[in-house]
Amino acid sequence: MKWIEKELNQLKEKNLYRSLRTLSSPQGKEITINGRRLINFSSNDYLGLAKEFCQECGKWGSGSGASRLVCGNFEIHEKLENKLAELKKTESALLFPSGYMANVGVISTLAGEGDVVFSDELNHASIIDGCRLSKAKVTVYPHKDVDTLEYLLSKERKNYRRSLIVTDSVFSMDGDVAPLDKLFKLKNEYDSILIVDDAHATGVVGWSSFELFSLTPDETTVIIGTCGKALGTLGAFVCGSTLLKEYLINKCRTFIYTTALPPSIVCQTLKNLKEVPERMKKLQSNIEFFRNLTGINSQSAIFPLIVKDEKSALILSHHLYENGFFVPAIRPPTVKKSRLRISITSEHTKEEMEQLIKAIKL
Repeated sequence: MKWIEKELNQLKEKNLYRSLRTLSSPQGKEITINGRRLINFSSNDYLGLAKEFCQECGKWGSGSGASRLVCGNFEIHEKLENKLAELKKTESALLFPSGYMANVGVISTLAGEGDVVFSDELNHASIIDGCRLSKAKVTVYPHKDVDTLEYLLSKERKNYRRSLIVTDSVFSMDGDVAPLDKLFKLKNEYDSILIVDDAHATGVVGWSSFELFSLTPDETTVIIGTCGKALGTLGAFVCGSTLLKEYLINKCRTFIYTTALPPSIVCQTLKNLKEVPERMKKLQSNIEFFRNLTGINSQSAIFPLIVKDEKSALILSHHLYENGFFVPAIRPPTVKKSRLRISITSEHTKEEMEQLIKAIKL
């Protein structure tokens, strides 16, 4: 196993080695790492809901006991699915244990040999892996480049049975938003299915990224979201037509062959949904303040601070740590250009945001 040690040493030499940081506090605006209290500017807990805990949810026990198709389908699962479908303006929704499993499962179920998938080059790793597992032809188009995508569709679509256009709505490392209005038009023109990963949009830009474009999902639209970010718990959901839900229940391997989400977690998610509207207003106010403060034109709670190289990212991250801020360095292969990914939450104060920028400039 010497090759493992050799590869790890190579990562260290390139400033690409990673290690786990252990929290001894609940998730939140302030966290404790190695006995040190830090202001957290790295979390996806955009609405500060991850630390919420309702004793009432404990009545469901600690586990679900089986997959949904065996005896793990609880009434509260279906209650949350109905609520999420309502919020996303779709006919139905289906819960998954994680966003990764939702993306991998849905893409590999809807596409196969003889099909083609058009994927934005900055899509999340779970989308990339779903495309690979599908065994479909995968065509990657330049980031948000609708003209190139249209050219590729006009050239390739006719050669394949089914066509999928897959994109993040809010991109997790850059914070920008996909041109969903134009993608929606293209999926109609070229008889395609549009799959949108709404993970970093739900509860941040609105209940759905489609609200930004005054769009209403239709039967060839699939919206994938997560409960583990702004909603503060765990799990994911796929929103679309009733026919799609029925198909996934019968064909999607990452739904069929896995234990269902614990009903206690589902119960907590339903409780957290009630808190979203007011906290989302505060978050959007903080986003606007930080945008004006930094000049970084992010459309979401994610603000990328691009640096020269991997070593510079590590040095700046350590400098902020020493000054009481937690903002980890993000390096390849997660991104092409190293950066600090600053994420704003509804709980941050203006003073804390100003102090962060002051520390960065020191």
